[in-house]
Amino acid sequence: MADKGKDKNREDDQESAQALTPEDRINKLEKDRLISRIFMGVLLFAVIGLTSTLIYNSTQGPDPLTSENSRRLESIQQEMTQLKTALEATQTYNDNAQRLEGKLDRIIATIELNNFTALRKLMVGQEASYQQFITALQQGMYDISRMVKGSRTWYEVYKEDLNLVIRDSKEREQQLNKGVTAPLKREIVTDAKQ
Repeated sequence: MADKGKDKNREDDQESAQALTPEDRINKLEKDRLISRIFMGVLLFAVIGLTSTLIYNSTQGPDPLTSENSRRLESIQQEMTQLKTALEATQTYNDNAQRLEGKLDRIIATIELNNFTALRKLMVGQEASYQQFITALQQGMYDISRMVKGSRTWYEVYKEDLNLVIRDSKEREQQLNKGVTAPLKREIVTDAKQ
């Protein structure tokens, strides 16, 4: 059916083309030319309008969102640079801490090898011997003061000095015992953020 309509239109065009005079044909061609010119004029105005819009937008300067985004990008890059610097510093501190930890382990091992605990025990034993000596001296003075008449005042005068010496020796012994009972221990520091 569509073919029949096309055939009919062709036949009408052929009949009208045969019926047209040369003047009618020129008028029809000029009419088609006028339509073409109008269409080209509309296209020209559209092109001019688009061109002027593009020129106007390009002369207006950067888009405020673009400039804001570029500022944000720059600030993010600066923060990233700062974070990289902080990371490098943290890695350096970590490396130094590990190196110092190794040195501390060697120092503790050296101290244990040198056996300062045994030296303290020896000094505690010497203080105990010193206290026994002073106590024996005190006892001997007491016995002599009983044997010799009139020497009791002599014993009472020196008894206070000997008691002070014994008390000082006991205090030194206690301080040395504190060191003996509490051996060196390294505290392990852990970071709560990890």
